Formats: sequence, C-alpha cells, structure tokens
Amino acid sequence: MKGLNGGRINVASCSLGAAHASLVLTRDYLNARKQFGVPLASNQYLQFKLADMATRLVASRLIIRSAAVALQEEREDAVTLCSMAKLFATDECFTICNQALQMHGGYGYLKDYAVQQYVRDSRVHQILEGSNEVMRMLISRNLLQM
Repeated sequence: MKGLNGGRINVASCSLGAAHASLVLTRDYLNARKQFGVPLASNQYLQFKLADMATRLVASRLIIRSAAVALQEEREDAVTLCSMAKLFATDECFTICNQALQMHGGYGYLKDYAVQQYVRDSRVHQILEGSNEVMRMLISRNLLQM
C-alpha cells in the first residue's frame, strides 16, 4: 500500500507540473496575443479565469504536500490523504490544462503548442494509480469507519 500511495503522490505531482506549465504558457499567450489591437490579457473575463487557474494550482500543491508529509511520517491518515491528493489534484489540474487550451483558442489544439499535450497527459493522470472513482471509494470507506 505504501508503494501505491507514493505512486498517487507522484501522479498528482505530474499533474501539478502540467498545470503549472499550462498556466505559464497561457499567461504568456494572453500577454502576446492581441485582439482588436489590445492584448488578450486586458480582458477581465480572461484575467478572472487565470486567477481561478492559479488558485486551483496552489490548492492542489498544498494538498499534495500535506499528503506527502503524512506518508513520510507514516501517519494513520496517510492512505486517505494520498487518495484525496490524487483525486483533487488530478481533477483540478486537468481543469487548469483544459482551461488553458480553451484560452489558446484554435491554436491550443496544434502540435506546435504544448498545451494540447498537457491536456492529454493530465487526463490520463485521473486514471493511473487507481482511477479517481477508486480514490472516492477509499476516502469514503475511511470516513464511514470513523
């Protein structure tokens, strides 16, 4: 079980990396791309979306760190926290990557833009090391035994 929990932290961390890269690429794209002579970065809706993405990223990073500490300290709640971290981070990071692709518009689907690869990678993270449905099962089992 220790190996599985470490793997869950690893997969969640991989999603975190893809989401972070997607956020940086999107920020740079919004600053560079102009619409009607104005950078997309000046659009308040896109600013809000970027803020949501950054918030999801930080929350994911924090839950992964918390689970990693619990695992390293061999705490009783390590299995549940690792499951929560994998579930939350992979779902949120996929959302970040997907939003990044959306904000790139049609360019987001082109192989020339790394965002399309991050979306595919982050989607499979929701399945690896136990699907997120299995994570929900492990978390709920623990809650019902309390």
